[in-house]
Amino acid sequence: MGCQAVAELAQPCRMGLALARAYLSCRLWMLFCRPENLKGCIQAGDIAIYYHSYGRGDPVLLLHGGFMCAESWAGQIPALARDYRVIAADSRGHGRSTLGEGPLTYRRMAGDAAGLIERLRLSPVHLIGWSDGGCIGLALAVERPELVRSLTLLGTPYSTANYTERAKKKIERLLHPRSVSMLATRVLRRCLTPEPKRGREFVGLMARMWTELPDFTREELGRIEAPVLVIGCDRDEFLSLGPDPLHVFRETAEAIPHARMEVVKGGTHNVHIERPEAVNRLILDFLREAR
Repeated sequence: MGCQAVAELAQPCRMGLALARAYLSCRLWMLFCRPENLKGCIQAGDIAIYYHSYGRGDPVLLLHGGFMCAESWAGQIPALARDYRVIAADSRGHGRSTLGEGPLTYRRMAGDAAGLIERLRLSPVHLIGWSDGGCIGLALAVERPELVRSLTLLGTPYSTANYTERAKKKIERLLHPRSVSMLATRVLRRCLTPEPKRGREFVGLMARMWTELPDFTREELGRIEAPVLVIGCDRDEFLSLGPDPLHVFRETAEAIPHARMEVVKGGTHNVHIERPEAVNRLILDFLREAR
């Protein structure tokens, strides 16, 4: 097995172990602290969106990355729920939410998030998005600014131009049906989804979206009104592969009028899973200022 194959096997294993630790810690917190915990499904357009809600206070909506689910925020939920009402939802086709019909796009999924916000009467929300969830957050901040009180971005590109050729090849390998990451995510989805027969269709739609999107322009980013925190990482497996590992994060923050960048040194694309304490400190400090 080559060095590249070993490295690419180590990444999902490292994330999986970190997520398991975070999930166990979150379950123990729920057992001993007994926070207010609601869950359910709401209808938004052509899909049913599954969500969890924890705690009380100003609403914070968590949007996960591609092929993941609400539980990927296990490292953040206990820290945030002390002072906020935290809503963690499964995106269209992910986890326990249904897929609906037609293509997957970030702007369409922003419409789903808007439907969730309106049905639960949350507006405006502090929105925290990781990877695909960050792209959904950008779309919501651009198209429905009245719903977004603040926006935190982790591992978030705004254009396919943010990817180097090396990053694009990495995405292609990740999407390969026999890659470790793809096999693991397919198993996870099958355990959760109410639509087990649509797995192949879902993967195909995701692959097309990752190839063609995101497609936000700097002009669109310049119209975002909410305060924005961009969390930059110098070891992001997809966004830190150019000569300057923080270039994409810096460029994003510079394009948004009320944005700032904070850096987690040594952070990867899964920084909130692998380094939850560092990420939580940055988010909580930002939310206090954005109140």
